[in-house]
Amino acid sequence: MLSNTARFLMASAAASLVALGSAHANAQTCGDISDAALDIVPGGTFVGTGATFFTQAVKDAFGYTSTDIHFLWGSTSPNSAKYYDHVVAGTYFQQITNILDIAPGDVIVVDATATYSGHTMIVREVEAWEGPVKEILPAMNPVFASTRQWAVGIVDSTTSVHGCGSAYPDSRWSGNCTAGTFTAGPGTAFTRLYTDPAGVIQGHSWSVTSGATYYSPTTRPLAVGRVTPCPPIIPPAI
Repeated sequence: MLSNTARFLMASAAASLVALGSAHANAQTCGDISDAALDIVPGGTFVGTGATFFTQAVKDAFGYTSTDIHFLWGSTSPNSAKYYDHVVAGTYFQQITNILDIAPGDVIVVDATATYSGHTMIVREVEAWEGPVKEILPAMNPVFASTRQWAVGIVDSTTSVHGCGSAYPDSRWSGNCTAGTFTAGPGTAFTRLYTDPAGVIQGHSWSVTSGATYYSPTTRPLAVGRVTPCPPIIPPAI
């Protein structure tokens, strides 16, 4: 595990890249979060909610402790509602609003509502697409005028399947869609984002399946964020 001093030096170097306007370099460094999340998946050990999974991936990616997470986001284990607020507020996150700017390691957070606890997903690379997102053509139901639909490769921890089709599978589903089984825990899958014609994110659905429920910004607010700088600056222990 890295010492606090070593982590501080690494983070300072990353911060310098950001200061020089190197958004690409920052996105690539944040890809370590995606890599760490994918490393958790083969173990199949349930690590709790999507937010807990993201927290563990950040710890694994940068050698951080619960104390470090608390320094960054005010809790040793923030829930999705807290992560959503931090993304929107820009607390060690840069909010990503255009689908074409999404990169591996970015976090997709659905805010909690009165009837929903929220969810957190990590964007991953999809080798077949050579990137994390792909426009869905032709569009699937539900379809809305003047919108574009995108499949986004994700890795998360959940108790609800993100679809079971062969085109956009969930690694936790086995068997066919009518008689298969789902194993809760960490895995890879796809979610669907809706954008305006310019690519600005407008809404989402849980899975890339025809007829999946669409959620608008007023029904289930969603935000995409990138840890910034990447890795974040943690002051060395005195």
